[in-house]
Amino acid sequence: MSVSYYMLQLHPFFLFFVTTIIAGLVAALCTYIFRKHIQLKVLRSHNEVTGFLFLAIASFYALLLSFVIFVVWDQFNESHSNASKEGSSALGLYRDIKFYPDTIESKKLMAVYLDYVYNVLDEEFPNMSKMQSSIKTQEAFNNVFYHIERLNPKNSFQTQLVTEMFRHLNELSSYRGLRNSSIETEIPSPMWLPIIIGAFITIFCAMLLDIEHARMHITINTLLGIFIGMFLFIIVLLDHPFTGSLSIKPKSYQKIFSIEQQINQTNIQNNK
Repeated sequence: MSVSYYMLQLHPFFLFFVTTIIAGLVAALCTYIFRKHIQLKVLRSHNEVTGFLFLAIASFYALLLSFVIFVVWDQFNESHSNASKEGSSALGLYRDIKFYPDTIESKKLMAVYLDYVYNVLDEEFPNMSKMQSSIKTQEAFNNVFYHIERLNPKNSFQTQLVTEMFRHLNELSSYRGLRNSSIETEIPSPMWLPIIIGAFITIFCAMLLDIEHARMHITINTLLGIFIGMFLFIIVLLDHPFTGSLSIKPKSYQKIFSIEQQINQTNIQNNK
């Protein structure tokens, strides 16, 4: 597990505060120490060159951060899209089973399917937030396949419904596989090296600029550090699609249980 995973265990507001404040304090402290030991005359004599160098390096570093944010945002959106499509297939399969004409077969199959849905909500998604898979949920899903394969349609209409069940089941299997494969989606550890080193190089180049007023120089570099910290916060927040405050939730699976509870309550009231 990467450092970003452990950082996501913090509350997002606290994480934002820690990331930006630490980045700002590092920039301020480095600038203060640098100005204390470097003569301003030396900086002034090279100010034109250092200004151009800072502009070039800051531009390249901004491009690097933009690229990384684009990558993690694209991965997050893709994972969210796959989870939404999986949920749509899960709802479609639920309706197919619920309204299957053979009530004896449908009740047996529904019990098996709801057991799978329960495992997704109670075990698989909580495990995914810890970057772990769920063997129990996979077994429950295999059990759904087993029972649908053994349905015995008695007419062409039931045969058509079973075909539709298999279509939704295969779609569900495909999107579920994509969701599980994205559990460990994260920025590769070596990629953090240029991100962190680039931040220090950018701040160092800002320290080389000739700004006579010490407090103004420290303030500007502190703001630069805070700005870099905000970018890092966004990267960390989006790095793991199923962990943290922005994690993808199993809304469609929750909706299946809500629909089932409403139907059961309606049946109980009608039987009174």
